[in-house]
Amino acid sequence: MSCQKEEPNNDAEAFKKVEQVVQGVFDNVWAAKNAEAISKYHTDDFIILEHGEVWTNETISNWCKEAKLRDEGTKRINTFDFFKAKKEGNRVWMAYHNYATFKKDTILGKMQWLESIVAVKQDSIWKLEMMHSTRIPK
Repeated sequence: MSCQKEEPNNDAEAFKKVEQVVQGVFDNVWAAKNAEAISKYHTDDFIILEHGEVWTNETISNWCKEAKLRDEGTKRINTFDFFKAKKEGNRVWMAYHNYATFKKDTILGKMQWLESIVAVKQDSIWKLEMMHSTRIPK
Protein backbone atom coordinates (compact mmCIF):
# COMPACT_ATOMS: atom_id res chain seq x y z
CA MET A 1 0.00 0.00 0.00
CA SER A 2 1.38 3.44 -0.85
CA CYS A 3 1.28 6.55 1.31
CA GLN A 4 -1.52 9.01 1.15
CA LYS A 5 0.26 11.96 -0.36
CA GLU A 6 -0.07 15.34 1.30
CA GLU A 7 2.51 16.92 -0.96
CA PRO A 8 1.98 17.94 -4.60
CA ASN A 9 2.07 15.16 -7.20
CA ASN A 10 5.70 15.90 -8.14
CA ASP A 11 6.70 14.37 -4.77
CA ALA A 12 4.83 11.12 -5.52
CA GLU A 13 7.77 9.79 -7.55
CA ALA A 14 10.19 10.47 -4.68
CA PHE A 15 7.87 8.73 -2.20
CA LYS A 16 7.59 5.68 -4.46
CA LYS A 17 11.38 5.48 -4.88
CA VAL A 18 11.94 5.72 -1.13
CA GLU A 19 9.30 3.03 -0.52
CA GLN A 20 11.29 0.84 -2.95
CA VAL A 21 14.48 1.53 -0.97
CA VAL A 22 12.73 0.43 2.24
CA GLN A 23 11.46 -2.76 0.56
CA GLY A 24 14.90 -3.38 -0.95
CA VAL A 25 16.83 -3.01 2.29
CA PHE A 26 14.51 -5.39 4.12
CA ASP A 27 14.54 -7.94 1.29
CA ASN A 28 18.25 -7.73 0.43
CA VAL A 29 19.89 -6.96 3.79
CA TRP A 30 17.60 -8.10 6.61
CA ALA A 31 15.88 -11.09 4.95
CA ALA A 32 18.86 -12.20 2.84
CA LYS A 33 21.37 -11.39 5.62
CA ASN A 34 23.54 -9.77 2.94
CA ALA A 35 26.00 -7.32 4.51
CA GLU A 36 27.42 -6.44 1.08
CA ALA A 37 24.10 -4.82 0.11
CA ILE A 38 24.14 -2.30 2.98
CA SER A 39 25.97 0.41 1.02
CA LYS A 40 23.37 0.22 -1.76
CA TYR A 41 20.60 1.30 0.63
CA HIS A 42 22.30 3.25 3.46
CA THR A 43 24.38 6.40 3.69
CA ASP A 44 27.85 5.91 5.18
CA ASP A 45 26.70 7.48 8.47
CA PHE A 46 23.36 5.62 8.69
CA ILE A 47 22.01 4.78 12.15
CA ILE A 48 19.00 2.84 13.30
CA LEU A 49 17.41 3.29 16.70
CA GLU A 50 16.39 -0.33 17.14
CA HIS A 51 14.18 -0.96 20.16
CA GLY A 52 16.37 1.08 22.51
CA GLU A 53 19.74 0.40 20.85
CA VAL A 54 21.81 2.42 18.38
CA TRP A 55 22.96 0.35 15.39
CA THR A 56 25.34 1.46 12.64
CA ASN A 57 26.19 -0.09 9.30
CA GLU A 58 28.93 -2.03 11.10
CA THR A 59 26.45 -3.34 13.70
CA ILE A 60 24.12 -4.47 10.90
CA SER A 61 26.99 -6.09 9.00
CA ASN A 62 27.96 -8.05 12.11
CA TRP A 63 24.31 -9.04 12.63
CA CYS A 64 24.14 -10.34 9.02
CA LYS A 65 27.26 -12.48 9.54
CA GLU A 66 25.95 -13.94 12.82
CA ALA A 67 22.45 -14.49 11.39
CA LYS A 68 23.91 -16.43 8.43
CA LEU A 69 25.68 -18.78 10.87
CA ARG A 70 22.45 -19.63 12.67
CA ASP A 71 20.31 -19.70 9.51
CA GLU A 72 18.15 -22.82 9.31
CA GLY A 73 16.51 -21.98 5.99
CA THR A 74 13.83 -19.71 7.38
CA LYS A 75 12.51 -17.13 4.90
CA ARG A 76 11.51 -13.63 6.00
CA ILE A 77 8.79 -11.95 3.93
CA ASN A 78 8.39 -8.21 4.54
CA THR A 79 5.34 -6.09 3.78
CA PHE A 80 4.72 -2.45 4.60
CA ASP A 81 1.87 -0.07 5.22
CA PHE A 82 3.27 3.41 4.51
CA PHE A 83 0.93 5.93 6.12
CA LYS A 84 2.74 9.27 6.30
CA ALA A 85 5.36 10.98 4.14
CA LYS A 86 6.89 14.41 3.85
CA LYS A 87 9.49 15.77 1.45
CA GLU A 88 11.73 18.80 1.75
CA GLY A 89 14.28 19.22 -1.02
CA ASN A 90 16.44 16.10 -1.23
CA ARG A 91 15.13 14.65 2.04
CA VAL A 92 12.10 12.42 2.67
CA TRP A 93 10.63 11.38 6.00
CA MET A 94 8.23 8.42 6.15
CA ALA A 95 6.34 6.50 8.79
CA TYR A 96 5.04 2.99 8.25
CA HIS A 97 4.09 -0.35 9.74
CA ASN A 98 6.51 -3.17 8.94
CA TYR A 99 5.15 -6.72 8.93
CA ALA A 100 7.41 -9.77 8.75
CA THR A 101 6.29 -13.34 8.24
CA PHE A 102 8.83 -16.08 8.95
CA LYS A 103 8.36 -19.31 6.99
CA LYS A 104 10.14 -22.57 6.50
CA ASP A 105 7.68 -25.22 5.35
CA THR A 106 4.89 -23.48 7.23
CA ILE A 107 4.54 -20.11 8.91
CA LEU A 108 6.80 -20.09 11.96
CA GLY A 109 5.86 -16.68 13.25
CA LYS A 110 4.94 -13.10 12.54
CA MET A 111 6.28 -9.81 13.87
CA GLN A 112 5.31 -6.19 13.48
CA TRP A 113 7.18 -2.91 13.98
CA LEU A 114 6.26 0.76 13.87
CA GLU A 115 9.06 2.51 12.00
CA SER A 116 10.14 5.78 10.52
CA ILE A 117 12.95 6.62 8.14
CA VAL A 118 14.79 9.63 6.82
CA ALA A 119 16.06 9.21 3.26
CA VAL A 120 18.38 11.55 1.38
CA LYS A 121 19.03 11.84 -2.32
CA GLN A 122 22.75 11.56 -3.09
CA ASP A 123 23.91 11.74 -6.72
CA SER A 124 20.32 11.05 -7.88
CA ILE A 125 20.04 7.92 -5.67
CA TRP A 126 17.83 7.70 -2.59
CA LYS A 127 19.47 6.16 0.49
CA LEU A 128 18.39 5.74 4.08
CA GLU A 129 20.14 8.03 6.53
CA MET A 130 18.24 7.09 9.67
CA MET A 131 15.62 4.63 10.86
CA HIS A 132 13.69 4.31 14.08
CA SER A 133 12.13 0.93 14.83
CA THR A 134 9.88 -0.16 17.68
CA ARG A 135 8.58 -3.72 17.96
CA ILE A 136 4.86 -4.05 18.48
CA PRO A 137 4.07 -6.57 21.24
CA LYS A 138 2.23 -9.70 20.12
